[in-house]
Amino acid sequence: MERLTAYVGRDNEERLQLLQNGSLVAESAVTRAVLRASSFCIDTVDDPTLIYFDANNTILCVKAGLIPGIVAKRLYVGHITIWDANTTVGYACDSVEIYIQEWSVCEVS
Repeated sequence: MERLTAYVGRDNEERLQLLQNGSLVAESAVTRAVLRASSFCIDTVDDPTLIYFDANNTILCVKAGLIPGIVAKRLYVGHITIWDANTTVGYACDSVEIYIQEWSVCEVS
């Protein structure tokens, strides 16, 4: 299980290598991914600014700090489901821990 650190309201991108049954997914085979945690669900189809693929669909990019309603100082455990041309219900892919922190800055104009 990988662990990501995200910062509330910040545009940081975390990258996850996609695995299925412990093996790397085939390049360009994955067509959709959904990350579900206790209080949120983001989808590469419905939420492409929050979760999306790299150029060859083997790395999942997540901007968890921008998820609406995300709470700082909390650890979320999420499950990633992926789809390809052979499934309509998706494959269990991987689990991930997402630790959310605050990041204080001086606001700029």
